[in-house]
Amino acid sequence: GDAAASGDFKALLEKHGINEFVGYDKTTHKTKILALLDENYKEVSILNKDEVGFVMLEETPFYATSGGQTGDIGALENNEHIAIVEDTSKYFGLNLSKVKVANSSIKVGEEVSALVVNRYEVAKHHSATHLLQSALKMVLGDTVSQAGSLNDYSRLRFDFTYPKAMSNEQLVEVEDLVNSMIARGISGNVQELPIEEAKKQGAIAMFGEKYGDTVRVVSFEDVSVEFCGGTHVKNSSDIGSFYITKESGVSAGVRRIEAVCGLSAINYTKKIINNLNEIKQEVKNNDALLGIKKLKDQVK
Repeated sequence: GDAAASGDFKALLEKHGINEFVGYDKTTHKTKILALLDENYKEVSILNKDEVGFVMLEETPFYATSGGQTGDIGALENNEHIAIVEDTSKYFGLNLSKVKVANSSIKVGEEVSALVVNRYEVAKHHSATHLLQSALKMVLGDTVSQAGSLNDYSRLRFDFTYPKAMSNEQLVEVEDLVNSMIARGISGNVQELPIEEAKKQGAIAMFGEKYGDTVRVVSFEDVSVEFCGGTHVKNSSDIGSFYITKESGVSAGVRRIEAVCGLSAINYTKKIINNLNEIKQEVKNNDALLGIKKLKDQVK
């Protein structure tokens, strides 16, 4: 934190201004390296093999951590070298990617191809979070509001206001609702709107968040309409399957749901099926519950 506070960000802002994010519509982009910083956020002209630092691209397809969505990872490459992008964050408005140089070196002024590798799975989890909030309002009532979230390539976490633990029946109902929204194949839509018009459309805003005169609104037809700067799927069917893995309390009046979708949902169900098959083998019965009952009777 101290190193970041004393970094050369002001000089970069004065020299280049804020670099443009072009990643809403693309995950690969040819661009130029405007500036490089070392691990202590000090400006350098070159990063050599195995060195870690930060790169400022003229136009970047890498989404910086914000709005609960984790920063993009990927690679910068040209004919001579590859640098691995380990994370992307905002520093004083600048969109900077943390890189480790895999071979050769990278220099200021070089043209590179920027490639995002985690976008699609992150987008699935972020869109699933929007559908989850709608489902929670349907099951628990309109007083439910977002109190925080996290979306990465492998899971989602959603905090919301509610006074008590959800019952198993409520969790099943919410999960079924989200999966029915996914199965319906609802088209996703993104618009830049004046804030008053967005409010008239019923867009949900994050409490305490500051918004400008123009806002980005992400909607899935009439199911979900929210202010959001993140990346999303073009159709709800792209999300795949949705499973709630945990419901817990965070603080007084705030609950947390953790869930998986996309490839993570496939891995989640595979693990459950493998565990069930192991149980069947252990109790020597194709009906696991019957086998466990016989074993309990035997023990008794």
